Amino acid sequence: MDTNEKKEVIELEVDRKQIEQGRVKVEGTVINIRGLKDGDVFDAMNKRWRLVQRKERVLHLKLDDVLKAFNLGYAIGNLHMRAMISGNDLYIPLEDPNLEEELRDFNPDIQEIKFVPNVEIPIRVKMVDFTDH
Repeated sequence: MDTNEKKEVIELEVDRKQIEQGRVKVEGTVINIRGLKDGDVFDAMNKRWRLVQRKERVLHLKLDDVLKAFNLGYAIGNLHMRAMISGNDLYIPLEDPNLEEELRDFNPDIQEIKFVPNVEIPIRVKMVDFTDH
């Protein structure tokens, strides 16, 4: 093939977890895509591919008042889940079937979006160092 010839770009639809794990299956072969994200193009199996992240079901909550936002943060804080905030909107993946019921007091609605987590509850772990003993 002439190096100046452009390859056709084939869309490879994958879910968010595959992108986070850094590997996808292409034509029966597992390919390392670590570091790539939705929309990135890569070469594999003598073809050019574009990663297309599938939409997924999420809980959508409005953070339109400080007290509600604080109470919601308190309610979900111990669940250690990934979240996405865009403006005054909070999105949480619907991976737990009980989540909608648990958060019903906050009036969530269900949407289907390309979920890209941008908030994680930091967990600080105290480590005991036994080397000095």
